[in-house]
This record gives sequence, C-alpha cells and structure tokens, in this order.
Amino acid sequence: MDRIFSTPKNTNMTAKQKLFTIFSPILLTALLFSSCERKPASLFPEGKDIFGLATLIELQGDETTVVLNDYFHSASLANIDSVTTHPSLRGRLSGDREMLHLRVRNLNVPQLTEVVVWMKGTPYSLVTRKSVREEYTFRFEPEERRYRSVAIRGEMSDWNPVPMTLVDGVWQVTLSLNPGRYQYLLVADGRDMLDPANPLNISNNAGGFNSLIEIGNQDPSKAPRLYANRHHRNTIEIQLVNDPKKIIVLWQNFRLPPENVIVEGSTLKVIVPGDAHRKERSFIRVLAAGGNSLANDLLIPLQKGRPVMNPDLLTREDREATIMYFLMVDRFRNGNPDRDDPVDDPEVAPRANFHGGDLDGVLEKIEDGYFTDLGVNAVWFSPITQNPLEAYIEFPEPKRKYTGYHGYWPITLTTIDHRFGDDQVMEQLVKSAHKRDISVLMDFVSNHVHKNNPLIIDNPEWATTLNLPDGRQNIRIWDEHRLTTWFDDFLPSLDFSQPEVIQTMVDSAFYWIDRFGLDGFRHDATKHVPLEFWRALTQKLKEEKMFPENFRLFQIGETFGSHDLISSYVGSGMMDGKFDFNLYWDARAVFAIDDEPFERLDYSLHQSFSYYGFQNLMGNITGNHDMPRFISLAGGDLGFDEDDTEPGWEREIGVGDPVGYKKLSSLTAFIMTIPGVPVIYYGDEIGLPGANDPDSRRPMIFENLTPNQLQVRETLKKLTRLRSSNLAFVYGDFNTLEASDEIYAYARTYFDNRAIVVFNKSNESRSVTLDLPTWFRGVDYQVHFGAATNVESSRLEVSLPPNSFEILTYKKKQ
Repeated sequence: MDRIFSTPKNTNMTAKQKLFTIFSPILLTALLFSSCERKPASLFPEGKDIFGLATLIELQGDETTVVLNDYFHSASLANIDSVTTHPSLRGRLSGDREMLHLRVRNLNVPQLTEVVVWMKGTPYSLVTRKSVREEYTFRFEPEERRYRSVAIRGEMSDWNPVPMTLVDGVWQVTLSLNPGRYQYLLVADGRDMLDPANPLNISNNAGGFNSLIEIGNQDPSKAPRLYANRHHRNTIEIQLVNDPKKIIVLWQNFRLPPENVIVEGSTLKVIVPGDAHRKERSFIRVLAAGGNSLANDLLIPLQKGRPVMNPDLLTREDREATIMYFLMVDRFRNGNPDRDDPVDDPEVAPRANFHGGDLDGVLEKIEDGYFTDLGVNAVWFSPITQNPLEAYIEFPEPKRKYTGYHGYWPITLTTIDHRFGDDQVMEQLVKSAHKRDISVLMDFVSNHVHKNNPLIIDNPEWATTLNLPDGRQNIRIWDEHRLTTWFDDFLPSLDFSQPEVIQTMVDSAFYWIDRFGLDGFRHDATKHVPLEFWRALTQKLKEEKMFPENFRLFQIGETFGSHDLISSYVGSGMMDGKFDFNLYWDARAVFAIDDEPFERLDYSLHQSFSYYGFQNLMGNITGNHDMPRFISLAGGDLGFDEDDTEPGWEREIGVGDPVGYKKLSSLTAFIMTIPGVPVIYYGDEIGLPGANDPDSRRPMIFENLTPNQLQVRETLKKLTRLRSSNLAFVYGDFNTLEASDEIYAYARTYFDNRAIVVFNKSNESRSVTLDLPTWFRGVDYQVHFGAATNVESSRLEVSLPPNSFEILTYKKKQ
C-alpha cells in the first residue's frame, strides 16, 4: 500500500473521494456496463491548483527535491493535507510546504510511480520516473608516454574538462551517465586528443573528429509501445505492443482509477471521466513501462470529453500544433523608411549595420497573408528593445565593429527601439496576428544588458565579476563560468544571485506580455541564467496571467549543451521547451553529408525522446541566426572543414550544387513530421544562402525568386498543410520502420490518422520495401509528393528519386 506522510489537515473523505478509492465488485460491474450507455460519472473534485499538465519528476540518486511551486499555485500550498507515495519511496514535506523531499527506501522503485498530493481532499497526481543512469569508467593507458595531467571532456560534461586520476599506470574517472551516445576527447597535458583505445569516432562537423562511446543498449524496437487505435462514445482504445507492465493513465492531473483503465489482452480501454465533458479542452495522458524501458507517452486532446479528430478544433493555445517562423526584425522588411536611422560610422560594414527592417514590415506581411499562406501559426521575432545609437568593437578577433541591429544589446528594458517601431504599431501587429490565429512571441534578453542601460549605471553592483582572480577577463568563457560570463566587455551579465535582479527582470518580461498581449517568449542564452530566475518568471506568468485569464502562454529557450543541461530548463515551473540543437547537429550532418547514415539521426531522435518524451514542445529548427545556413553547407559552397564565419567576409557564399535545395526540403520534411515544434528560420523557406553571423542574417527576399527558390517554398507550404491537417503529425506516436545508410522511414498514428514518411538521401533512385505494422495494413494511402508506390498485403514499396522524400497518409476506403 501507499504510505501517507505529513500531518493531514483534513482527513474527512467525501463520498466522491470514497468512490475514487474503494469499489466493490458489484459497483465495478455496474460502472463498466453503464459506461457504454451514458456519460460516465464525474470522479474528481473541481481542482484549480495547477495550471496546465504537471511534467514528470525524474528521481535523482538517493534523494530528489521537488519544488512544489513549480506545479502548484503558491496560494494553494497551505492547503496541502498530506502526500501519498509508493512504498519504495519515503517523502518529507518542508514546514512551509514548498518542498517535497523524496528518498529512495529500496532498490525496487518502479520505472513509473505516483506521488499524490492531497489538497483539501483533492488528489493531484505527480508521476515519477526512475533514473536509468549507470556508472561508467573511462580509462586511458598511455603506455610508455608520461603525462602530468589527463582529463576528459565531452557531451556528458558540456565539454568542460573532468580530471582523471592516475591509478596503477592508468588514468581513469567514473561518471554517472544516462544511456546514449556521447562524443568526447581526452585532454592530455592541456591538448585535445582522440581516445587511442576507442576505434569509434565521429565527425564534429567542423573538419575534425571526436571519439564516440555508447552507454547501455537502446533498441526502440524492443521497448514497450502504445498507440491510439480507436474510440467510441466515452471509451478510448489504446493498443499495447511489447507487453508494457506498468500503466498510468491521467485525465489532466488526476490518475484514473482501475475502473476506468481496463486491460484486455493487448488492448487498453480508457473510460473518459464525466469531468471531461464539462471542459472545452482537457487531455488524457497515458504512460507505461516494461522491463527497464519506458514506452512512448501518449497525449490525447479532448473536446468536451471526446478525442479531438478535426484539426480545425485546435486553437492558438494548442501549442503542440505550433508551426513557428523566426525572423530578425531589421533584416525582414522595411515597412516604414521614416524610421531608418543606421549608425553613421565608416568603420562599420553594411552587413553589421541597420538595414531598415521594422515592425511595420512584419505587420505588412501579416496583413498581406504571407505567414498564413506559408502555413505558419506563430511568429517569433528578434528583440525590439532600444539598442545603442553607436557601434562597438567586439571582443574576439578580428575585433570588428558592429551595431545593435540584432536587438541583443538592450539599453532599456521596456521601450521599443525607435528604428523598429513604437507601441502603436506593436499593438496593431499583435491584434492583426491574433485575428488570423497567429501567435506572437518576442525574443527576451534576460542574461545581460548594455553598459549604457540605466539599470546597470544606477546599480553597478548588479553585474557579475568581469576580472577573474587568475587574471583572465570573464568574457565568453561559456562553460567554465556559465552563469557569470560576459558576452562582451560592454555587455555586463546580471548577477541573479541577488533577489532584486531577479524581481526586476521578471517584472520587465511580464510587462511585455501584459502590455501587448503577447503569446509567449523565446528566451535568449537561457543556460547562462540560473534556474531561480526561470522559476520566478514562470510563477508570475502563471499566477498573474495564465490562471486569471485561463490562457496558455508558451515559453521556449535557447541552450547549447548536453541533454542533461537542456532538460534541466524544461518542465513545470520552467520553460515549455528548448531548441533541440543536439538533434539539429545530427540532422544537419545526415541530410547535408552524403556519407553520414540515417541510423545516426534515428538514434539521436530517440535519445531526445528519452529526455523530453515523445510528446514534447522542443523546437526543431531549419537553422538560426547564430549558425551558417544549412543550404550552403548542403550544397557545398561552404565547407564543413572550414571556419564557418570568415568565408562570409571573404567571399560571396552561395548555394553551390543545386542539390542543396533538395536537401533543404528533406530537412524541412523531417522537422515537419516528427514530434515537437517545427521552427522555420526566415529565408529557409526559399533557400537563402550564407555563412555564419552576420552572413546568415541577409535581408529577406520576397520578389524575383528563382525557380529553385519557388520550388522550395511550394514544398514548404505543402508540408505545413500536411502537418496542420493530419493529427498524426501533432499528437501521433512514432515508430521507426527503417534506418539504414541512405533510407529512413517511420510511421505515426493517431486513431484513424496514419502517416508514413520515407527519405532517400542517395544520389541515385531507390526502390524501398517496408514491412508495415499490422495496424498500417489493409488501407489505402494518399501519396503527396509523386513517388510511385505499391501496397501488397503487409508490404509497402516506394520508388524514390535521388535526394527526395515521400509522405503517405491514410485514406479511408469509400
């Protein structure tokens, strides 16, 4: 039995609660019979203490601390009566009920278990996930060579060196790691080197190689799986594959009782509670585990108690259906030349100065239907706060002079740069976007300000330390001094260890949401800001905006780093998602480089699933403003083995081989058909080329497009329409059918919505034969990109041209 701890404030159970916990066989039979005849009974007290869905708690080692404010409204914490845990866990509430400490009592902790937080008799379920970390010892035997020091650095350490210890002639270190693949290097006497004892290495996409180690044995084909099969009235049928043993089904944040969760062979029947019929939108979540593996999680949206089957029912608040477009305001469109005010400085190259783009230009493209025609339903634009009127020399060589055209050097926190617009045009932009069902997200800079910002002038002690004790300047030391490093000597980072700094920046961010009705933020440089700030900001947004207005905001952030680091910023109380750069690096390599196998990409995708879940809001990008354009790498005009920035200053970077256009479309098809939020960087819809910043920030082109550019854009439009019209791409499961050197195929299922995606990265035509899962057999498929197909019994044959893809969707027989 579960164990209750903490002093209960109210132990009197209502009749409804008794119904929730105790069922006689007679009552159970009656409930099952009546569930098919009428709307099921309501099971849960009306609870309004959590906004949104509580994310999983990953148990960390022997003890895990849960910040309850991440999940519950702060005013509700005093109402906690008690907490119930699985017998394998021991829990302890802090005196102020803000912290829950979970300690492992024995080794028999299930892969999934439940913590129930009782609030005035209302049972909220928080699901825990057992850690699957294992200890692995890295060893390096130098033989006759002697070293004074050896360290290891890699993805498992965010590329920070971890010292190794010399034991009996062998350098070694033991690390606790999640299963997966990790790139790494040895650091011997300060010099990087491959691990001589490890024959496996992988291109680092920068002209070099890293050693590669695989921890554990991940085989998705053997893991338990779930897919939504059918529904009838109040019953949802979930198909179980590979025999999951532990199943937890939640409606909102309440676990459904056994009477509503019935396993019959390989079928799970979920009876939707009557409570769901009173809500316009709610969700069923299904979690499962078997052996040492978790199954894919399912998220099923309900419209007044019935599964959503019509995509037209989805709204801007259904963030899982987001297709985002990222633009740099200065480089997108000049809608009001009267605002133009470039910095007059002969030392500033044109590409590093203001080009005249403004919010008027963004508004113009919203109103002329550009975004709607493109198929995007969310626009994120670069920061628009006032930036300096003069140029500055950047710290790194060759010390070029730049202006703040990009918006990331704020000298104010709550005023719009006069070169971009004013409050009036901002109001009209948001109003026009919402009228067209387009969400608007603003890029918010919290990590730093410009030295001319009154905030830092009036409070110089709010800056982190610039001059380090070892004599170095704390500038761009990204990993070693992650939370304090400056981006430049004129951009002081803020010291978030001071409560006043947190409060000031939280209030500044909230201003933009409250003043203009924005739908959320893209947060800049999030790994350089401590978790305490994100926790405070999210709490304010929930308690002062989302709760009162019952509106779901969306926060997505930028973090370059390991899966562990990125995932620490995602979840209840933090951000909804981050950009999955690790997946992008692998996707970029696989789609751009002929010899990189699809197996690498499929493994990377499943590694992301293991951290963020199959149903996630991670951003899957075509590129961004801080990296070279994908198409120039794919077409070969920019080499992976050369510096990705300087060529943009030295020569005109183009596409190169026109095959780059096809490879770009394949990358776009990939991000449009996997779980997560697809994000299109402006210009990628036409194949705009370029090296790294600032060459990757060229002015957008709308007229006089080439045939190749037009084809790329038309393909993108078709892909966005497919994603928006087929719920398998939004809420469906994911099942790999083949991942070989040149062929990649996967299937996605959401009830009667079924889709198959097939890629051929070869430079020759390929005929692909796929063994179909049983639930994909016996139906007709619609082919969307012209490939020749043939379905015979359990097999699908697809003939694909070179560097192409095909998407097949289920079409009911007439």
